[in-house]
Amino acid sequence: MSRLIRIAVIAGLWLVLLGGMLFWFAGRESTTVSIAAGPASGESFELAMAIARVVEAEHPDISVEVYETQGSGENIRLLSAGRVDMAAIQADSEIRGDERAIAVLYADAFQLVAATAADIHSVPDLAGHRVAIPPAGSGQNSSFWFLLDHFSMSADVLTALPMSDEAANFAMQQGQVDAVFRVRAPGNTLVRELVRDQEDMQLISITQAAAMALRNPTLHEGVIPEGSYRGHPALPIDNTDTAVVDRVLVARKGLNDGLVNEITRLLFERRASLVSQSNLAGLIRPVKEDGSIPIPLHEGARRYYDREKPSLVQENSRLLATLLYIGALFTSLVVALRTRVKQAHRVRVSDYNGELMAVVDKARDTTVRTELLALRERLVEILQRVVRDLDADKVTREEFDHFSFTWQAVDRIVRDYLNTPREVDKRVGA
Repeated sequence: MSRLIRIAVIAGLWLVLLGGMLFWFAGRESTTVSIAAGPASGESFELAMAIARVVEAEHPDISVEVYETQGSGENIRLLSAGRVDMAAIQADSEIRGDERAIAVLYADAFQLVAATAADIHSVPDLAGHRVAIPPAGSGQNSSFWFLLDHFSMSADVLTALPMSDEAANFAMQQGQVDAVFRVRAPGNTLVRELVRDQEDMQLISITQAAAMALRNPTLHEGVIPEGSYRGHPALPIDNTDTAVVDRVLVARKGLNDGLVNEITRLLFERRASLVSQSNLAGLIRPVKEDGSIPIPLHEGARRYYDREKPSLVQENSRLLATLLYIGALFTSLVVALRTRVKQAHRVRVSDYNGELMAVVDKARDTTVRTELLALRERLVEILQRVVRDLDADKVTREEFDHFSFTWQAVDRIVRDYLNTPREVDKRVGA
């Protein structure tokens, strides 16, 4: 091989290798997933960041972007507009129909912090007071007005001041408001900052959660554990009754099923990694389709949850086994019956063939023409019986064809004897 040819071959191999590498890299397109998480000071933002880091660690080709928002209301608007792929929302948020649930992240608690001097001991006691509430359009804001409606309180019996968590803390500490309402997980950082070193504040019990659930099934009874915000003196001083609502991770309806399935898997199978970054990850649980969360389950998440469910065949294994047994028994009976019928047919045709052989024997032995004619009549009679058996399915078509061949041969023999008068005359003369 000349030097020029060797150079051309080597160059060709390098071009093929380079093309293969370019094709491989082109196939590894990166995917970007965006999550609307709520305020940066909230638990859902912290947990969304933990999820982002775990997903990117497992899949370098997936980039997760976490956005700070004002809360559930804005998250739903962004999701519906297609500007984000996923969002963390309160389960009682007003949804638009395109949201699909992935997992329950944790439970948020209705929390009402009041100044001791304001003499507030229950929700109805808020009448006549100034209350800092979450911004308008947020799920927390809707929860506050739902709470007031449950206790038959109108908006004009108090002064509700929508503001951010930080502004509400400042206003409360400065005495500009008498109470603060939030929907946050027990132990929330900003609630802790609000009540820290403040012995003139208390958490107010929110009762009748079970009754509220009659109107809003996403709510259920819960407690803020004693000492959640301060161990000594304890705050709250006892387990404090309240209403709780789940915080749910949702995705837009059209988000790739495989991608959602993989993220769902990581939520549950990389829990230790998630918990190391956010303790709330230990509270992540599957979505139950029991009506407590009025958001359809995303098909990708459903595939993960159903991975260990028995298949339709496994669920009905006993029934299928019974049907197979009955089928096998029925088949055996049919085969046995068919075998007996075939045996009966063979016996019947064998008997007919025996009669034909008897006609042949008599035709050979007779010396009388009239006897030969009688044998022909007997052949016709035998044929008629076989035809009747064929019509009655007592003889198969195949068996009839074999019989017919034999019958024709015997009939030909008898005719031959009838057509040889000399031999017959000899017999008669003898």
